[in-house]
Amino acid sequence: MKLEILDNTIVLYINQTDRMCINFDRIDEVEEYFRNILLKLKEYYSVEVKGSYNIMVYIDKKEGMVFRLEKEECEYYNSIHQLEIRMLHEETTFFYELEDPFSLPMDGLDIYLYQGKIYVKRKDKETDYTIYEFGRIIYENTKRILDNGKKMTIS
Repeated sequence: MKLEILDNTIVLYINQTDRMCINFDRIDEVEEYFRNILLKLKEYYSVEVKGSYNIMVYIDKKEGMVFRLEKEECEYYNSIHQLEIRMLHEETTFFYELEDPFSLPMDGLDIYLYQGKIYVKRKDKETDYTIYEFGRIIYENTKRILDNGKKMTIS
């Protein structure tokens, strides 16, 4: 699990090994899974989520999930001890933006050059997980990288 907190937004990355199979069409499964995530946030990161949030879930079946929680300021919301959520999900392909392309071995990675930046994605599940530490996870609008990026080969 990887956590980023930016102003009124919490971004939580859950890799495939941490993710259990979840059916997003069954609201009870989603609520139970998310409740467990919130408990982990409080226990491990001392982050307590209260109030009203819009939650977008980005799913890459090979990589895992990204939960993007955006706090919504509501004048009508009275209780500070409850959580109100609106959750949407979208399937996507995760990429990792690298500052230094030589920071990790490129075996098992597809490499793309797009708008002067280097993006990589894992070819298979056996690829080294250090990519999570060196790369910034890109999960929104990644189709543009696939469609318009130049796929690189390293020999």
